[in-house]
Amino acid sequence: MNILKKIVQNQLFKASSLSSFSIIIRLVTGFVSSKVIAHFIGPSGMALMGNLRSFSSLLDSIGTLGVQSGVLQNVAKNQSDKILVADFVRKIFWILIIVSLSLSLLLIFGNSFIGNLIFNQNFQYYFALYFIAFLLPFQILHLFFITVLNGLSCYKKVTQISIYGYIMSLLISFGLICFYSINGALVSLSISSFFLFIFSSYFFFKAFPFQLICKEINVDFSVLKGLIPFGIMSLFTAVVTPIIYIFIRNSITSEVSIEASGWFEAMQRISGFYFMFISTLVSFYFLPEMIKANSDNEKLSLTKKFYYQVIPIFLLALIAIYFCKDYLIKLLLTPNFSQVRNLFFWQLLGDLFKALSLILGIRFYVLKDVKGYLITESISFIVFFITAFLFIPLFGATGAVLSYAVTYFIYLLVLIFYFRKVIFKS
Repeated sequence: MNILKKIVQNQLFKASSLSSFSIIIRLVTGFVSSKVIAHFIGPSGMALMGNLRSFSSLLDSIGTLGVQSGVLQNVAKNQSDKILVADFVRKIFWILIIVSLSLSLLLIFGNSFIGNLIFNQNFQYYFALYFIAFLLPFQILHLFFITVLNGLSCYKKVTQISIYGYIMSLLISFGLICFYSINGALVSLSISSFFLFIFSSYFFFKAFPFQLICKEINVDFSVLKGLIPFGIMSLFTAVVTPIIYIFIRNSITSEVSIEASGWFEAMQRISGFYFMFISTLVSFYFLPEMIKANSDNEKLSLTKKFYYQVIPIFLLALIAIYFCKDYLIKLLLTPNFSQVRNLFFWQLLGDLFKALSLILGIRFYVLKDVKGYLITESISFIVFFITAFLFIPLFGATGAVLSYAVTYFIYLLVLIFYFRKVIFKS
């Protein structure tokens, strides 16, 4: 309890752009959404939604060119120079408009090919890609707006956007799923992004008036030059990860059943709820603080703070979740998902290794070490792909989470070896 008290009172918790109230809202909306999805569309529908969600994530990453971390750093470091920041933001804005519109056209004309990759031969669901194509530019701009606002340290505004967005997404999803079942669920993934855009654009254009952004439509790709290291690193992970997860779900469907694939997706959703605590702190506190740190000692101090103050609480939470897994399944899902209980151990273990890796992994962004990042990430992806390929035919959905745990254990060891001089610095 003393450790928990320190975490709650510590500035690193308060510094997160998502306030505790926002986190509660996100958890509640996530819980309700999972229950609705489980009740109305079942494991098979959840599997299809998982593939579409992974594909949408891939599009978001390509659409933002993977430069969100670079934009965050640039805006944060130069926020005192309003003219410089405004010029930078305006150029990125128009580049993202062009990229997102190009992706939308690609989705429209490649509907059949892409639809087959995501939904296999379920042609009746291909229409969902048209909704994504139409609304993708709004989603890309929303992500850009949020990044800029974070760079300006507008944490309260980002919190408001998050709260409004989660509530609106829940209402939209609930209505569409209740009336249109799986079709409504697939459409809700893209429609929610439009409302997020409305909320984020309101605050963004207060900081950067629309007249200022449109004053000069200057598509200058040279502005991306300094962001290339961030783009390469972010895009590599953000593109490969969804592809691997789509491969895993399709493999489970092929080797076992689409329902088993839905159990795996349900486990990923549950994992996302509790892992949000770690990812939020790392993304919105530790990464910016690492960037601001002027010495290796300061970076090492932040690393120790993460391991000594955050990880113990996270470990206790994982233990509690494991022993409450049956209750969580009843609360969040339906009896059709009872098999999910067999996935908890390896998923939780993998999440622990992943959490331990995060604070080391962000060093690549801070140091702009593209080579080291690509090497370590490639190792993890290769391990994930090979182990999933071997384990899924043997153990079904359990094999997928087993490969996840093995992958992040090896990834953690690789990072420790790579940063051994920093970690074991006396």
